Amino acid sequence: MKSVLRVGMSVLVITLVVGLMVPAGASAAKVIKIGAIYPLSGGAAAAGRELRAGVELAVELANNSMPDVNMSMAKNAGIASMGGAKIEIIFKDHEGNPTLGADLAKKLILDDKVDGLLGCYHSSVTKTVSAVAEQYGVPMINGSSTSPALTTRGFKWFWRTTPHDVWFTKDLFDFLNGLTEGKAKGVAAVPKKKTS
Repeated sequence: MKSVLRVGMSVLVITLVVGLMVPAGASAAKVIKIGAIYPLSGGAAAAGRELRAGVELAVELANNSMPDVNMSMAKNAGIASMGGAKIEIIFKDHEGNPTLGADLAKKLILDDKVDGLLGCYHSSVTKTVSAVAEQYGVPMINGSSTSPALTTRGFKWFWRTTPHDVWFTKDLFDFLNGLTEGKAKGVAAVPKKKTS
């Protein structure tokens, strides 16, 4: 569920970013094309399918009026700030291959004329895909790749919505320390030797 929410936020963020960058004429077309590059086959296919489901849910919420859902993006049919524009997602399978990911990004940008990119789960694929996005000036949002190096390259067109590995590691050790000190709500202190 966390990755579904993370992906939903990524779709929302990329829609907002694209909304700021898409020329006014493109908004009149009423479609925002976003390429989503994930591992839909191979060893990480289960994660890729989960991410795809999250994107599909976010798009359904954004494109359709669902007044019973307590989320601002579900109150309108389409992106209100862009005249009700609908989001269209084009999924591609990078198979865990950075070179294939870069090739797919080029095809999405040049052939499919996407307004933005999402992906890629594997940091190695995100590295190559984001370089293509940067080269063509296409916004890319990433909600699942955690390599710290991805956001130290000075790119203007790449954003990550998830913490990187350094933060995950720090949080894990803070949590383990909290367990041994009895700071985890509802959990008795755990002897240090059991957390090592």
